[in-house]
Amino acid sequence: MLDFVKGKVVFKYSDGISIGCGGIGIKVFVPLSVLTKVSQGDKVFLFVKLIFPPEGTPAVYGFETEDERKLFEILTRIPKIGSRTALNILSHFSKQELIKIVEAKDAKTLATVPGLGKKLSERLIFELASKLKTEESQKDKELIEILENLGYPRRDIIKILSKIDTENLSFEEAIKKLTLLLSGGKFGG
Repeated sequence: MLDFVKGKVVFKYSDGISIGCGGIGIKVFVPLSVLTKVSQGDKVFLFVKLIFPPEGTPAVYGFETEDERKLFEILTRIPKIGSRTALNILSHFSKQELIKIVEAKDAKTLATVPGLGKKLSERLIFELASKLKTEESQKDKELIEILENLGYPRRDIIKILSKIDTENLSFEEAIKKLTLLLSGGKFGG
């Protein structure tokens, strides 16, 4: 069984990369987060998952971290979520962003991923609620609601909220910090 692939990027495709290792080229499908960071000739190390679909050709999927690979495995175990859709989800959201989406039961934001409709997004949220470690925070829910009422897009709010720890901030400090970041400013504290 493959665990990781280490080698040089020989080719770059719209959905993956070809890695040369030991005289063999392995096409690895990767999330956009990996695709945007690598160039032809770069040395890479990816944790991989080999998928044997019931009908079709085996495919290798690669990830920067073991945690990202585990999330991919969780997603592909959910009915109607294939490996391509799971990769699409990971191309649009980090694990932290996905946790925030699940906590907020935000099927609308999740449905922005190509291949996911509203119903499948709702089902995915239901399935992930028990599988992902979510740290449900009433404070985060209230922050999302207030910032949405101020006109900020929900997807942007969740993206920034997943990168900061609001639990150690007062409600007012959290609103101030989030509005500054959502407005394109930098926060020094």
